[in-house]
Amino acid sequence: MPAIKDFVPPILLGPIRAFRRMFFSEAKKRRDATVPPAPKVKQDHVKDYAKRYDMHVFVETGTYLGEMVNAVRKTFKVIYSVELSKELHERAKQWFTDHEHIHLLQGDSGEVIAELTKKIDSPCLFWLDAHYSGGITARGDMDTPIVAELENIFSRPYKDVILIDDARCFIGEDHYPTIEFVESFTKEKRPEYKVSVKDDIIFIHP
Repeated sequence: MPAIKDFVPPILLGPIRAFRRMFFSEAKKRRDATVPPAPKVKQDHVKDYAKRYDMHVFVETGTYLGEMVNAVRKTFKVIYSVELSKELHERAKQWFTDHEHIHLLQGDSGEVIAELTKKIDSPCLFWLDAHYSGGITARGDMDTPIVAELENIFSRPYKDVILIDDARCFIGEDHYPTIEFVESFTKEKRPEYKVSVKDDIIFIHP
């Protein structure tokens, strides 16, 4: 694929690269300065959309400490949660061992969700929160498999609802696409869907 340097005069490459560095630097500053809302705010959004769209199946990527699963365990009839870290996955299995409707899966969600979504024959509410964030979290081939996750979800024949956490991170760095990319990608795959951002969540729905 041709690079930008193949079309731009050498004298302009320096200023263009400087602008890119400045743009992403400022975007990162805004991201890092943004204080995300409390977990309950996001949990309430999930419950609200489950009720609004009459959703009974919940699919989460990024189990982490199991807070979202615990918060919505009575909202959905069936819950699936995917975690890359083997340690965090084992912890969650111990916490939810008495809940037969909660299914915990271990692996890269970009790959696991491809098989999982083929088995679920009903609309789902997806909560996409799989990403590397240092500390005890695990990292796959990329910091976030969000594009692969969306690709698989959009291949389903159902009117799913998708909520993506950490909207502030979607600045086109560290394998995160931009929100504009998510909007255009959604329009390409599901022209009838709406995309909006609120409380650090990207909402994608019919």
